[in-house]
Amino acid sequence: MAWGSKLSATQLTSITSTEQIFSETPILNPYEIAHCEVDANFVATPTDDMEVNIYGSLDGTNWDDTPILSFVIDKGTDPNQASFEIKGVYQFRIGVKSTGATDTHTSADFSYRLNGVSAT
Repeated sequence: MAWGSKLSATQLTSITSTEQIFSETPILNPYEIAHCEVDANFVATPTDDMEVNIYGSLDGTNWDDTPILSFVIDKGTDPNQASFEIKGVYQFRIGVKSTGATDTHTSADFSYRLNGVSAT
C-alpha cells in the first residue's frame, strides 16, 4: 500500500464558537487509513483553544450528530497543528470551533493523505 497525494480543504477563517465544517469529505475504501492534519492559527494572546470534531457518514449526506472523535488544539503554541488517523468509516468530515466565546481565531487548515489500496 502506498501513500496517496496530499489533499487540502479550503481554509476556514474567523473561527468562532459556532462550528465550521471543512469542504473536504474523504471517502475511505475498506482497510484504507487517512493520515489527517489540522493546523490552527490563533489570535494574538488567545484565551480559547480550538476544538476539532470528526463526524462519520454511511452515505455522505446523513452525518453523525455526535463526533466519532473530538480533541482540542492548545492555544499555547501559535500556529499549532495536530495529526491523527481515521479508519473504519465510509466517509468523514471535520469541523472546528473556538472552545469559548472570547476569541475569533484567525484560521484553520485541513490536509490529508490516504494510505490504502486505492490511494491517489
